Amino acid sequence: MSRRLRREAGFTLLELLIALAIFAILSSLAYGSLSSALFAREQSQQRTEDLARLQMAFLFISRDLEQVVNRPIRNTWGDTQQALFTPQRTYRLEFTRGGWNNPAQARRSTLQRVAYAIEDGEFIRHSWWVLDRTDEKPTLSQPLLDGVEEFELRFLDDKNKWNKEWPVPGSNEDTAQPQPLPVAIEIVLELREWGRIRRLFRLPGGERRS
Repeated sequence: MSRRLRREAGFTLLELLIALAIFAILSSLAYGSLSSALFAREQSQQRTEDLARLQMAFLFISRDLEQVVNRPIRNTWGDTQQALFTPQRTYRLEFTRGGWNNPAQARRSTLQRVAYAIEDGEFIRHSWWVLDRTDEKPTLSQPLLDGVEEFELRFLDDKNKWNKEWPVPGSNEDTAQPQPLPVAIEIVLELREWGRIRRLFRLPGGERRS
């Protein structure tokens, strides 16, 4: 009779403490597993987003360089700037491209002047509304990547020689005449998260000697 009453009385204090301890241990293990899974998911999502931005940046570069045209411009001081050149100032690479879409049928050319630069660790694409501009300031500046530590360029000429500048220094003293375009451009971006990324782009207007 007394044993049956004790069974009906429920858990003892010791049994309750043991049950709570087991529950706390299981909860801690479950929380650790859940936290690790959420962290891994967040890291994977961040990596995916970074990769998407990297691919988008190279997509912009590829579309621009695939439509390079040999059309020099005049800057704000009236000086001739070649269709493609390395300013070595604010911008690392500046050139004229064609195929600029005009869905609104605005009164402008289908040619566009673009430039690429690194500013405070950001890889930025600049563009101007007109070619022969009266204002040095870009019309549009579009950040493409962050965490960029270096932006290197090499240009392949028609003699199969690589050069770090374009036009090649001393190739033609008459800067008023259009210079030939390179056959290809090698672009290297050094990123904090991805290391060195190298891409080679063939230009449509370049001619290569056999």
